[in-house]
Amino acid sequence: MKKHKAWLSSLSFLVIICFSACQEGSLDMADSFVYTSTYTALIDTVTIQLSTIVDTVKTSNTSNALIGYYENPILGGQEAKTYFSLSAPGSFTWDTEKEVFDSLVMVLHPNSYAIGDTTVDAYFKLHKLSETIELNDDGSLYNTNSFSYDATPISTHTFRPYPQAKEEIIMRLDDSFSKSIIDFLNTYKNHTDKYSLFEEEFKGFIVACDTNLSKVALGFEVSDSTSYLRLYSHTIGLEKVENQQTFSLQQTTHFNEIQTHNSDVIYNQLTDKKERLPEQQANGKAILQSGLGHKLRVDLPTINNLLELKAKGHVVKAELRIHPDLDIMETDELPSTLYIGDIYRANEIWGYLSDVNGNALTSNLVIDPIYNEDTYYSFDLTTYINSRLEESIIDADQGLFITIPESQIGSSLTWLCVNGHTITKNKSKLLLYYYYYDIE
Repeated sequence: MKKHKAWLSSLSFLVIICFSACQEGSLDMADSFVYTSTYTALIDTVTIQLSTIVDTVKTSNTSNALIGYYENPILGGQEAKTYFSLSAPGSFTWDTEKEVFDSLVMVLHPNSYAIGDTTVDAYFKLHKLSETIELNDDGSLYNTNSFSYDATPISTHTFRPYPQAKEEIIMRLDDSFSKSIIDFLNTYKNHTDKYSLFEEEFKGFIVACDTNLSKVALGFEVSDSTSYLRLYSHTIGLEKVENQQTFSLQQTTHFNEIQTHNSDVIYNQLTDKKERLPEQQANGKAILQSGLGHKLRVDLPTINNLLELKAKGHVVKAELRIHPDLDIMETDELPSTLYIGDIYRANEIWGYLSDVNGNALTSNLVIDPIYNEDTYYSFDLTTYINSRLEESIIDADQGLFITIPESQIGSSLTWLCVNGHTITKNKSKLLLYYYYYDIE
């Protein structure tokens, strides 16, 4: 009975097991207490290593355009431009004797996304492309792609952004350019190659901003009904008749170019996909950014040490906590969801981790509304850690990457700065709850 009481007492404590020292604490076993010669331990000093890595970002076929300029407090200036190819209308009609040109406009519908200062005016510029947009060999376009365009804009537009109101942006194109489109369509209306000739003559547009004046990046929907050119005219007769015709903007070749204006920033100097910027070389920080391709990499350099405990028990819970740097970021800037996946030595991404239902494993954002000291992203890595411990040889070069949802990559400037494991305040950590066999 004395031995039994001593064992019960051990269950009422939470033992903090380090690789070098131990410390006792409380453990609530609730109503699920079952007699067994074991106890639970929390190993909270498993070493993790955070790094920043970079990858090219696919920005074509996102169904979203991104235009503007944002001054990130760490990464510096970030500029987004959007490119469109122009399609000839399938059924263009024009009465050369009675029809009068009024205007040709580009229409863009906001998708509610905005980052930066919306209290000042935005300045957009529309330029004519001088180079045909061509897809890469893989059929995609990326944030690093660019194509030549005329220096002089054919339209400018100044407006106060109200992204939540979803008020469409209307940019009137230069009249002489607009009339040249009408003349071309009238001249080649009976030509068998009129569509290919049209696309060769009118290669498309780029919409950019004046980076000296704009302080916000805005998102817009890309579809036949939300982004297009519209031609307004009227016919003269007994009564004035208003007419309008629509020109589609090709979605297959639409993409966003996203670039940095501060190449001297250490994170922006990452150009090789195989490179890592360890937290130790970045003031204990790591960066995630959706438009420029920054991702978080998490390594477990001491994972082999856990094999020493394998014969004595097993992991019942593994929780990765990633702490944002709220000295730099505001709580409302934090991405709501993060994804996590496997990555190998040369930053080769293998795919996302899955939860028990087979869905992509996502984070749970825990917010400390009062002090912000205990705000973190939590990932349940129980299955992952146990599977790694079952490997015949545990490869410490295999790690994890963290990113934002695919739907936001390539069409936003969403970002996250996190604290590494090497700093003292609100550091990121891996917590292992171990079911430890009491064999003595």
